[in-house]
Amino acid sequence: MQSFAEILARDIMHRDLITAQPEQSLAELRHLLIESHISGAPVLDEQGRLAGIVSRSDLVRVAELAEALDEQVSGSEIWLDDQADGFKHPQPQGFNGFLKRLGEFRVKDAMRGQVLTCSPDTPVTELAAEMVRHHVHRIIVVEDNRPVGIVSTLDMTALIAGTAAK
Repeated sequence: MQSFAEILARDIMHRDLITAQPEQSLAELRHLLIESHISGAPVLDEQGRLAGIVSRSDLVRVAELAEALDEQVSGSEIWLDDQADGFKHPQPQGFNGFLKRLGEFRVKDAMRGQVLTCSPDTPVTELAAEMVRHHVHRIIVVEDNRPVGIVSTLDMTALIAGTAAK
């Protein structure tokens, strides 16, 4: 059996990249990720260059931030029943402006611009160390400044389990 140090990114990477574009809607991205059974994708600009990376976690982060902002605005409008003027003020309506705008957000609003990359000749032991060090689940394989593949934690797990694609 080949040692892990001898196995390269090119040996386990997925070559059929599923990508997103910066102007794509987050709703389209969410459907793409679900339909493709993946949890993240590289973001490519119009020239096919790597512009960023986006994951389901990023989508959740954006939605959580919008909800938290709405709650902050709503929470600042709480009225007490014992107003000095004696007037019974109506309860303020909850604010949902940021959550409503979530439908207008684009991939560029949720993606991360810093992408962990490697060459096809990078040993998988280095990939694993980088994934742990940076707390990421995927590394984009680039050649001549173009993405040519992706290695995910699932690919690494399959390699360890002995079920990686040959």
